[in-house]
Amino acid sequence: MSSRLVVSCTLVTFIIFVMLPTFYLISYVFLRWDEVWYEVFANPIIGDENWRQIIKALIFSFRLSLSTVAFDLIFGVPLAYVLARKRFPGKGLLEDLVTLPLVIPTSGFGFATLVTWTTVAGLGGLLGMRSGLISLNAVAPFINVPFILFIVHVALTFPYVVRTVETKIQSIDMTYEIASRTLGAYSLTTFRNILFPLALPGIFSGAVLAFARSLGETGATMIVSGVSTTASIAIVRWASEFKIPTAAFMGSLLVFIAWVIILPAEIYVSRGRRAHSLSFSVPMNLTRRIIRFERFLSRKLFFIKDIVPLVIVAVAVVIPIAVVLNSVILYWSADPYTGKIEGGVVHQLFGPSNYFSHLLKATLTSIIVALVSTYIATCIAIPISFIIERRWYGRIIRTMLKVPLIIPTSSLGLSVLLLWGSSGLNLVSSGIWMIILTHIVFSVPVVVESIIASYEGSGIQMYEESARTLGATAYNAIEAVSLPLIKGGVFTGFILSFTRSLGETGATFIVMGRDLTIPVLVVNMVEALAIPAALFTSTYLIALSLVMLAIVRVFTQR
Repeated sequence: MSSRLVVSCTLVTFIIFVMLPTFYLISYVFLRWDEVWYEVFANPIIGDENWRQIIKALIFSFRLSLSTVAFDLIFGVPLAYVLARKRFPGKGLLEDLVTLPLVIPTSGFGFATLVTWTTVAGLGGLLGMRSGLISLNAVAPFINVPFILFIVHVALTFPYVVRTVETKIQSIDMTYEIASRTLGAYSLTTFRNILFPLALPGIFSGAVLAFARSLGETGATMIVSGVSTTASIAIVRWASEFKIPTAAFMGSLLVFIAWVIILPAEIYVSRGRRAHSLSFSVPMNLTRRIIRFERFLSRKLFFIKDIVPLVIVAVAVVIPIAVVLNSVILYWSADPYTGKIEGGVVHQLFGPSNYFSHLLKATLTSIIVALVSTYIATCIAIPISFIIERRWYGRIIRTMLKVPLIIPTSSLGLSVLLLWGSSGLNLVSSGIWMIILTHIVFSVPVVVESIIASYEGSGIQMYEESARTLGATAYNAIEAVSLPLIKGGVFTGFILSFTRSLGETGATFIVMGRDLTIPVLVVNMVEALAIPAALFTSTYLIALSLVMLAIVRVFTQR
């Protein structure tokens, strides 16, 4: 088989299964603009109320996301520096705790956070209170968003800033920092003059990913949002109410916003090598004041950069997980506050509600979906990764792949439903295969990024050229040399993609039909007030995520 045919088949498959579902929503809006206009702007009963609701949801989502990213940058960059430059006992555990929200199913994590802060089963009960520590509708000052919602979004976006900036700082030669400190500069002065300009592309990239992640978060947000409505939740609600034109219009706006965010970010990051050449003229008096302030912070307030980020990780990640594990024990046989067995985990799992059978069925569905979608995604991602690295248009493909990675999954699910369902090609009905098609779209970028990370710096092309010199064909060189060298990246991408698929909620809600997955089951349990069963299922999801994270860490170290 010729290389041109392989490349052509790969690109066609990539377009059909990844790009077409990503951008079809925009086409749907244009093709059915009359319906969209009628329902969104000119409804004879409610007028343009749907448009006002769209604007309200977008404004709220942007305020929440911008506040979240600002918080992530203030405390995430110092933590990234600590992880990149310092060695201390427990560093590996801290990295795992920071990474955990990336792989944990968001609905389970959202419920754990909800229980921790707003119920008597959480910190409120542990402190002897008769209610939760904070109210579900308590508003964070200045930013005017629900406090519990803000905590969840910080926990789920914090890793994007920390790990991206950490990786960038690790790639920067320490010679400049050592020289700066040798000349007597304080640590903050060194960071401002040396590290910050060089790390700026990584900081910018992490901020963009965190913003997009917050903008598109659905699973945990549905559980802790209360009366608030974000853009991603609005899409799920309108789709369930069969207001497809309104949901499609909102989804297309989010796809467009994701593209507007990604394109400038990619252009800026691609020029990141020039970041160190940027200079700003600062008056000498102001420079002296800044240096005195940095000296004060370096000596007196070291805990801001060293301790506070650790407290944030503990509050946002560790405590909710510990509380939900403790709550499962408390509620195992009966409600600890009323003594009724109907309020126990065992009764709700095996009693008349029989949630255990639903959990087994949802587990089987989730595993099938995750395995099949990840396997297909890996088969697409391996040749696409080679195309990205070796073709002139590879940078364009990689930029396009960022869009399905960060757009709200509810938008993605609606796009897949409209493309493959009865409103489009009418090839697949809602159910397990529709879920698989949806999960393939966001799984391919995850695997591709892992493979490229393994590919770059491995010297694959040099080894391939040596094999070709010895008479190997191009195909044999790839099979015998390249694939073994990147197998670690392939496996890591497979596990990360599997975990992401296992925890996906927003898109699954729209395309699932009658086939429930575990994260959706958690949301249904919470809505049905089956709290003990939801506690057990959330613990179950967290345990699966911890196992997956351990596997990823083992193979990453190798």
